[in-house]
Amino acid sequence: MKNYAFCNECKQIVPATHVERDNKVYLSKECPKCGRTEYLVSSDASLYNKKRAFMQDAQGAAVSSGCGLLCPNCTSHKKPDIIFIDVTNRCNMNCLICLNNLAAMGYKFEPRMEYFDRIFKHYSTYETKPYVQLFGGEPTMRADLFDIIKLGKSYGLSIRVITNGLKLADKKYCDDFMELGVMVHIAFDGLNKAMYEKLRGRADALDLKLKALENLAARKRGKVILMTVVDKEQNASDMAEFFKFSQKNLHVVRGIYFMPLIHTWDKKALDYNPERTTLEDVEHMVNETIEGGNVEFVPLGSLSLKNLYRALGIRNMPFVGVHPNCESITYLVSDGTKFVSASKFLKTSLYRFIGDLRGLEIEVSKKYAGRKPGSFGKAGICLKALGIAAKHVNFGALVGAKGIAAYMKWLGIFGKMIIGRKAKDVLREDTLVKGALQILILPLEDLKTAEAERLVMCSSCFAYVDPDTDEIRTLPTCTWDNYKKPIMKKVAEKFNVR
Repeated sequence: MKNYAFCNECKQIVPATHVERDNKVYLSKECPKCGRTEYLVSSDASLYNKKRAFMQDAQGAAVSSGCGLLCPNCTSHKKPDIIFIDVTNRCNMNCLICLNNLAAMGYKFEPRMEYFDRIFKHYSTYETKPYVQLFGGEPTMRADLFDIIKLGKSYGLSIRVITNGLKLADKKYCDDFMELGVMVHIAFDGLNKAMYEKLRGRADALDLKLKALENLAARKRGKVILMTVVDKEQNASDMAEFFKFSQKNLHVVRGIYFMPLIHTWDKKALDYNPERTTLEDVEHMVNETIEGGNVEFVPLGSLSLKNLYRALGIRNMPFVGVHPNCESITYLVSDGTKFVSASKFLKTSLYRFIGDLRGLEIEVSKKYAGRKPGSFGKAGICLKALGIAAKHVNFGALVGAKGIAAYMKWLGIFGKMIIGRKAKDVLREDTLVKGALQILILPLEDLKTAEAERLVMCSSCFAYVDPDTDEIRTLPTCTWDNYKKPIMKKVAEKFNVR
């Protein structure tokens, strides 16, 4: 099987393979000019390969597609499930690890409304509309951000905003912002001010972010995702405190997306060159932090159960990683005082549970081929799904009882639901599950780790209007940084606010 990557030295596209050594995985590249170079992609080969074995159907796609990493010239990208749109490269911070600000790019990028209208209109015609995430720079630096959001929503698109959260520290701005009905992702690297000072260049950022979370918590629907850069040499030791903070703030924090630090900064700006923090590094950090351990991470792509979700009337996730080593996910359960692994409430493993659900997904997809099942068909699928749940879930552990005692507690729970109590409220009152926290690990690629095997299947993309052809184009999220600078400069020249 052929795979391709960028040579570590000359950056040319060359053949690549995965090499295991000392329980680590390296991306090895064979360059005719520079010889063999390699770069760490996983610190735990056993976990890395476990994900690959679990999603064997995702292997070898790069061979059949002929992906050569020439993303700007590629016309065979997958239809996106989620799109990112850069709205500005201005920012009210000066992060040394950022390549998306005006200082790093050397020109201003701030397209006028026509540009966004074209993109929104294009994706509004999709049968399944992709989720839209507004990116930067810092989106809130635009005075017309609210107008951009309203425009996107007028086309029936679901809008998210990725922000550093500083402007949300202003209560009025936060209130007006949340009235727009958007989901917010806030960059939040934990509670260590030294981390913000060293990598973000602004020590007071933490206080402003905490104020922003306070303002959001005052909103009934103000739950957010925290986007957290993780570096094993910088903030790994702070994770226990971070989870305690998240426990206290479950009313506003619905999930944490951990992003291993990518080494993309200018060495002149930041003299720091640690070993790469990998996806599996972060998995180990979480396991070492959570009481009792046993935190099982599964590849996000294994939750691609679109037909099953459709049949059961469950809202699908906007994007599920399509490659076994793309993203991994787990859930932590709060008992009211601390987090424990969701696996604590299973008779088997999370892998076996999801494996059986994947089997049902295959069965449903073959039988209905994208059609919605009728009432009887839906009932049959529901019964099979409940059977899988009964096989794997330890219902006694959920109520802290065994045998007859557990049986009686569940009878009481169902009794309360029958008389009209909300299931969510009853379960929170009468089980050990007082809340849940989604944990997602996003190992974004850079030039040294980008490989065709992953990118060919990517349905998470940056979207833009091609300034030469006026076509709407996309590039996989993980290669956008590699190619964006000349593209965005051309876009700025044609579409910037005059």
